[in-house]
Amino acid sequence: MKTVILSILMLSSSMVSKLQNKIEFWLNTDYDQFYLVDGNEAEIANSLWINEDDFNSRIEVSGSVMGIRTERSGKVKVIVEVFDKKPDFESQDEYDHIVECSFEIKSGHLMIKNCPDFELVKDIILPVGLYRIRVSSANLSTVASDYSGVDYYRLSIWNEKVMSAKSVLKQYIE
Repeated sequence: MKTVILSILMLSSSMVSKLQNKIEFWLNTDYDQFYLVDGNEAEIANSLWINEDDFNSRIEVSGSVMGIRTERSGKVKVIVEVFDKKPDFESQDEYDHIVECSFEIKSGHLMIKNCPDFELVKDIILPVGLYRIRVSSANLSTVASDYSGVDYYRLSIWNEKVMSAKSVLKQYIE
């Protein structure tokens, strides 16, 4: 397991956002989900995914754990990009579903864990603070009944001054 250390350079608000780091990896997951975790949280809440709105939005935060719903179980590609501030997103046409929400990192570690084992896949070092995380899901319609497909999940992360509500920017209809 490799620890990724990221530092965030704060630029004036009049400047264009800057990509601080980008990592791509594959993770094995089951039950159509994986997790972002603040620090070494030992377990997920039993209440994850019981709300239909959270299930349909494909993202849910419960305490220091964020569940991200994928279109399938198996090996999925994940791209993580960390920006110094909210980026000006290019065309989002390639994505089937886009959702973002706030997430507080109190430990300085944003850990990406698989499901159901909750095993650490990546440990991203970030300054303590509030963040906005946008999950852009692509190629969801390529997933077949045998769980094959070329779907992937792009996570864009930037600092946020105050917590804000979850927002579905583009809804995938199954």
